[in-house]
Amino acid sequence: MPEVRQLGTEPVCLASTRSEVTQSHCQDHCSSDRGLDGGVKPDDTRGGVSTVRDFTHFKNVKWSPDGTTLLTDSSDHTIRTYILPPDLLDEESLPHELSPYSILPSGEPTYATAFYPFFSLQEPSSAIFLSSVRDHPIRLASALAPTSLATYSLVNPMTEAFITPHSMVYPPSLGGTHFLTGSDSLICLFDASRPGNEGPVSWMPTIPSKRKQLVGGGIGMKGIISAMALNPDQGGILAAGTFSRNVGLYDSNGSGQSLGTFNVAKTEADRRIRGSGVTQLLWSPCGRYLYIAERKSDGVLIYDIRVTGQLLGWLQGRRALTNQRMEIDLVSTAQGGSHEIWAGGTDGFMRLWQDPAYTAGGQGPGWEWRVNSSSDSVGSTVMHPTGDIAATTSGQKRLEDLVIDGCDESARSEPNPLLDVWLLPRGSEGQD
Repeated sequence: MPEVRQLGTEPVCLASTRSEVTQSHCQDHCSSDRGLDGGVKPDDTRGGVSTVRDFTHFKNVKWSPDGTTLLTDSSDHTIRTYILPPDLLDEESLPHELSPYSILPSGEPTYATAFYPFFSLQEPSSAIFLSSVRDHPIRLASALAPTSLATYSLVNPMTEAFITPHSMVYPPSLGGTHFLTGSDSLICLFDASRPGNEGPVSWMPTIPSKRKQLVGGGIGMKGIISAMALNPDQGGILAAGTFSRNVGLYDSNGSGQSLGTFNVAKTEADRRIRGSGVTQLLWSPCGRYLYIAERKSDGVLIYDIRVTGQLLGWLQGRRALTNQRMEIDLVSTAQGGSHEIWAGGTDGFMRLWQDPAYTAGGQGPGWEWRVNSSSDSVGSTVMHPTGDIAATTSGQKRLEDLVIDGCDESARSEPNPLLDVWLLPRGSEGQD
């Protein structure tokens, strides 16, 4: 395992919610209008939006395709959008204070979100995103206003209950006209121009029958489709992963036939870094390698998709042995087809693995840096499309977040939920 380098030049914090969350977190704990259950009463509003739960941590964050906007999902069942200031790199005003531009609350948890692939602030009609809320239709909303523009129904034909997707993706090759959803042993294709109760244009079960004792009678894969990713190559291969640790490949942007399935358990990597369910899939820029992140795992699996199911190696030292989803990201570097994997850990660090597909077996991080002083989990580490800026979220559930009467001193001095934007030290030692 290579020695982990410490930074010669530290990342620069360009923007942060530190001021905003310190105030709101303390207000939540100290409010005299709290209900008997400890929640804020329905008539308590900020900016016209009801706040019904304590805001304890960000669950994840995503960059918009144009790199101007951040989309977060939080523990209070609320989606927030943050538009970065045009003078983000102006040294005289660092760090900028991040405040939500739009706040979209929900009555139930959000399982998945997806940006429109041609999102642009210059075209407000394109500044939209999808979200799947438990026991509700899929929602298309504006990132600029807390309004729902359309809904799409995914209903179990036997029980008439809503099916909530655990993953969603827009196939860019389809021009943003369609999107895919992943749920229990099911992948569906929706026509974005047909909202309402019509449902998907195609249903693609990943097993022939859920009544089979074997996984589809030995064919396909069974389980909740918890992650999906489309190959950047023109082939349009969809990779779908499940909480049951299966991965399947499907052609024609996920609407075609199965190209094969494999299980990531019972491998040498599983003995080294462990894992208990796929939470994220990432393709290498060349489309040859598939990176598989799991919950309760100390690393990331690397598979060579030219030979379906062949384990190439694994990244170790991720420090993510938790049920909390820990989002990673991949970014291409300036040197040809090389790329990097960035990830956060439960110890408060973000880490970098360079050219991970070029090493067989285990590979440790080549660089790490502590994001926060409280050692809160870094739940998401996502890269700006340029690859020079990273956004991180920090926070987790704590016992002190249950305080009802009085303001918790630790919450006051070190706010739990944080969203930070960092300028990475590309010119420092160990960076290309």
